[in-house]
Amino acid sequence: MVTAPVGIKCPECARQPRSARVTLKPGRAARTIAAAVGAGAAIGVLLALVLTTFGGFFVLILAYLIGLAMGEIVLAASGRYRATSTAWIAAAGAVWAYSLPLLVIFAGPFYIIGIGVAGFIAYRRVQ
Repeated sequence: MVTAPVGIKCPECARQPRSARVTLKPGRAARTIAAAVGAGAAIGVLLALVLTTFGGFFVLILAYLIGLAMGEIVLAASGRYRATSTAWIAAAGAVWAYSLPLLVIFAGPFYIIGIGVAGFIAYRRVQ
């Protein structure tokens, strides 16, 4: 027995035709990656400005918000396509947002933990 969107079916009945399967097409994937890189760069610049002002534990609070924002940006760019591939794109975008200021300034251990939190939240938001 196989779990299908409408319940449990036998393997033969659960098979969907190729035309019914939803996939992330290459053009949409490129648009999604471009959105993640662009939004990550913009968020990274804002994060660098915030870090020079506040810093410390505040970065961990921002990590959650950045992860949510990156997840929503990637979902919107992918046409609300939820899969492991878009989840990894969202996580990479969140890590890029945190890595950009890291290249400019080093903010300490909270910043390194924030990278992981933002990436994880973005991944879970999309998956």
